[in-house]
Order: sequence, then structure tokens, then C-alpha cells
Amino acid sequence: MSKNNELEKLNGLFGSYKAEWLSGKIFDLFAEPSYFPELKDNRPCVLEGGRGTGKTTVLRGLSYQGQFALTKNDIVGFDKSNFIGLYHRVDTNQVRSFAGGGISDEVWMKIFAHYFNLFICREILVFLKWHDEKNPEGEQLGRFACDLIARSLNIIEKADNQDKLLKLINYKIVEFQSKINSSKGDILSLLSMSGVPITIITEQVLQLSQYKEKIFFILIDEYENYDDYQQQIINTLIKHTTEYYTFKIGVRELGWRIKHTLNTNELLHDPADYVLIRIEKEFQDSYFSEFAKNVCQQRISQLFSNEDESRKYDIENALESITIEKEAILLGVDKTNYLFSYEDVPKDVYEKVKHLPELYLFLLAYWAKWHDMSLTTAIIHYTENTKEWDQRYENYKYEMLFKIHKGRGKVGIQKYYAGWNTYIKLSQGNIRYLMELIYRAYEIHINDEEPLHKPVSVKNQTIAAQETGEKNLMELEGLSKNGSQLIKLLLGFGRIFNVLSSVEGKFAPERNQFSFENSESLSKECQDILTAAIMHLAFIRIPGNKLTDASHTREYIYTVHPIYAAFFVFSHRRKRKLTINQEDFLGIINKPKERIKSILERYKVPFSSEAGSPLPKQLSMFENYFND
Repeated sequence: MSKNNELEKLNGLFGSYKAEWLSGKIFDLFAEPSYFPELKDNRPCVLEGGRGTGKTTVLRGLSYQGQFALTKNDIVGFDKSNFIGLYHRVDTNQVRSFAGGGISDEVWMKIFAHYFNLFICREILVFLKWHDEKNPEGEQLGRFACDLIARSLNIIEKADNQDKLLKLINYKIVEFQSKINSSKGDILSLLSMSGVPITIITEQVLQLSQYKEKIFFILIDEYENYDDYQQQIINTLIKHTTEYYTFKIGVRELGWRIKHTLNTNELLHDPADYVLIRIEKEFQDSYFSEFAKNVCQQRISQLFSNEDESRKYDIENALESITIEKEAILLGVDKTNYLFSYEDVPKDVYEKVKHLPELYLFLLAYWAKWHDMSLTTAIIHYTENTKEWDQRYENYKYEMLFKIHKGRGKVGIQKYYAGWNTYIKLSQGNIRYLMELIYRAYEIHINDEEPLHKPVSVKNQTIAAQETGEKNLMELEGLSKNGSQLIKLLLGFGRIFNVLSSVEGKFAPERNQFSFENSESLSKECQDILTAAIMHLAFIRIPGNKLTDASHTREYIYTVHPIYAAFFVFSHRRKRKLTINQEDFLGIINKPKERIKSILERYKVPFSSEAGSPLPKQLSMFENYFND
């Protein structure tokens, strides 16, 4: 296969990160996550996760189109399922039409509820038509059922059969949409009661012989796009679901803003009213790694024309990994002043440690310098307290990798990010991010004229990780709201963590998280920006020592999403945290140079020597921000 053909096929398999871009391939490449059986339960479910965590793929997998494809287009196999899934992705343009115009929110609630009734009834009738085409021998809704459904929707025209009812509802939706965009006066006489038509149509359909003992799943994706009052209406339906239908909701973290029904005193509780599935929590490293390998292995194997090569190829082994000690050698630890300093150590003393890895020798010399002892004294202390030093080496050796380029400029790779396990951690349970990393790594590999069966080098994987971080950073600019603020926050915190990683001195290793002091008093402006940062995966949050309501910022620890770690050059591992205040947070957006200086100096990092040092090459395009 030629290079161009390989690249074209790679793009088709990995370049389509979004489920929406895969078209019919989505079901051919579907891999069932561990929590999938929970979604098949009759209880309402809320699937919470950031963009790229697989919500859309899973919900579409539950749809009747998905279930049919997963049964290899066998209608007999499809009919064995106990549910019928109706997938709906919330369109921001449509739902934003239900606001303003001099109409009160109370009236808009009734208008939107009617529209939702129309839409769901239409989707059910479209399903019936689809199923009749696959199995013409099944029963159809009778005249009475069709007329009853029509009347519940306030449709006065006669609906003698399914086809006529579907046509009438299609007409009513078009008519309704046209009136929404013009005068609202005529709409109020056309409304139906929230949820009633859905209950009637599902009850009538499930009485037909081919659908008995089934239930309808109403699958709503991107729930965060609904306005608050619209979430309130759907919440009411979730709270009072019937035996005929239930809901499966896909939403970003913090995107489910309203947790009560039309009765503001009636809250939805997990697990009494619904089951909450947090994808990031479900996808701990080991579980995500297994799921991700299933997703990626079936794709990458299709690059091979030879079936034996395809079967033997293992993507986990193909992403070359490296030990910390070997990475230190690649980074040039032997060319550092710390290693050169051993030339002044007496030969008999050096003999005691010459067997140690070069990175261990680096730590010994580094520790001696910053704890005011001679290197000879440090070596003697090591021989007398080897277990203590071994523990120190385990704690500090990863951090030492970031110090190797100290004083040697910022050109070239300063830290490697490579290997399947590292890519898993950079992705943080996000399958789209992992596919981006792998796609870019293999693209560079193929463009370098490397054969597919050869492992992808640690260098090319690192470059891919840097470029993926940069790509996702630049994509935030396209957000209509908060985009520029989120970019500035990432640049600010990314630079702070980068400096803290590379600075020398008596510091605790791997400081790459932060929490707020007095978090309960954060302003609305600060909370809104923080919420946007979490929803759009600029930051991730981790519960602190005390678990509180998910809508509050108190007792949470925050960090830049690991996908940006290679771009900014800091540790992708969760370790130690800083404490900042609201002024720091907003100052990073409005006065970055001044605020970065203030935060670093608070943690005893001299701004002039570290923050003023040359930026890593990949950050040079943002020099104006850092010098603002």
C-alpha cells in the first residue's frame, strides 16, 4: 500500500473523531463500553462526560438504527431486544427559538412542551414506518389509536391510519416552526399538555403484537444545549416516566444546570429517580485502557492488507514506550553540569555510586547543590542511608526529567510523552483525545516513510502529543462564549506548571494542580468561567477531601486537562497542588504577566530567572500573551 493510500485510510479510520462524522461506519466500528448494560435498564439514565468521551456513540448505539446495525441488519435479531431507542441531538439553533418575543417564560414552557410532544410522536411514527418496511407482516395502529393520538396533539383533522397521522404531524411541525419565527398569537390555541401525547402513543404502539413487552428509550444527546426552563420540562417527564417510555440523557459535566421539575420543590435524585453514570469515573485507567484498545485495535488493524500482519499487530506494543532512566539518557543527562561535577569527586568515593543510573547520579548532585552539601558528602550519606535515598529517587526521578534542559536553551524535546499507558493518561478517559493522539502519531510515522509494522518512535509520539494539545487549545477560540478567556487561562496555568516543573531548588515535586481559598465566596463571573472551563475540558476537577454537591466549587481540586501537558511541558500525573484566590484566577485572564509573576513568587520561584526564561519552542507563538 502506498504512503498516500495509507494516510487516506488512516484518516478514514482515525481522523473522524466525532461519531457524527463517521456516518454509517459508526456501528461497524462500535465497541461496547463496560457501563453499556446499565443503559439498557428501564430506569432513566444520565450519561455525564466531556466532549469526546463517547456519549454520542453510545446513545446512537442504543437507537433502533444502531441496534439494527449491531444485529447485522437482521430484523428478527433486532426484535428480540426489549427496547426501542429514539435518538435526538439537541439543536441549539432550534431550542433558542423558544425565547423572547414579549412572551413570558411560563407561556414559552407550554409552547416548548407542545413542540417536544410533536417531535417525539413523529419519531415514533417514523420508527413504525421503518419497521413496517423491514417486516411488512406486523400489526399497525388502528383508526381509533391514530385519532386518539391526533386529538391529544390538538390535531383536528382525521387521522385514519399511521401514514396519515405521520403526514399530519409533519405538517403541524412545519406550521408550528413557521409561526414560531413570526407571530406567536396563533400558537397558543394549538398546544397540547406536556407528556400526555407521548404517554398515549407509546401505550398504543406497545399494544401491537410485535412490540409487546418492550419499552421506548428517548435518547437525548447534548442535554446542556437546552435552556434552563426546557431542562425543567424534560426533568418533569423524567421524574414521572411511565412503563411505556424512559429517558437516557447525554450531558457534559456541569451541563445539567436545573435538577428540579416544574414544581421547584421537586428535585430529581440519584438513584431514586435516575441512574447517574459518570464516564470519567467509570473509565479508570485500567477499564479505559481495555475499552480504548478494543476501539483502536480494530481500526489500526484495517491498515494492513495482509491478514496475518493485521492479526498479529498490537497497537499497545506498537506505541513504543521508554523507561524514565532511558528517557533521561535521550534528553542528554550525561551532558549536564550535574554529571560533570563527578569529575571532582575522589575516585574511591565515586566507585560507591558509579553503578547507579545516570538519572540517580543527577539527583545526588542536584540534591547536594540545593541542600548545601558537597557531592562527596551526599555520596557518603547515600552509602549509609541507601533505603532513604532509594525512596527519594522514586519520589523525585520523574520530576528530575524536567530539569535536564536547565540552562541549555529550549530547543528540541524537553520531555518525552510516549507509550500506550502515557497516551491513556493524557486522554483522561476521553476516547476522542486518544484517537487524535494515535491518528497524529501514525500520520507523522507514515510521513517519515516508516513501515507500519515498525513501532512508532517516542519522538514522533511526543510531537503528536504536542500538536494535539496545540490543536485543542486553538479550537477553544471558536467558542462563541468564553473562548478567549479559556485560552488565556490555559496559557497562564500551563506556563505556571511548566516553570514549576523546570525550576531548580528545594521544592516539592510535580506541582500541577490548584484549589481555591475561600471557594464558597467565588463571584458569579469566576464561577461561570470555571464552569465553562470544565464543560469544554480546559480543566478537569477532582473531589477534594470533602465531597459536596456537584454544582459547587468548594472542596474541588482543579488542573489543566492532561491533553495539554506535552504542549506546555509539565507532568501529566496528578500530584501536588497550589492554593490560589479569585484575584489570581481572573488576573491570569486580564493581567497575565503580572499575575503569573505574583503566583510564582508566592511559591518562592524568582520570576526574573525562571518565568523570564525563553519559552519552549511550541509556546513562542503566544509570546505576546506572556509579555502582556
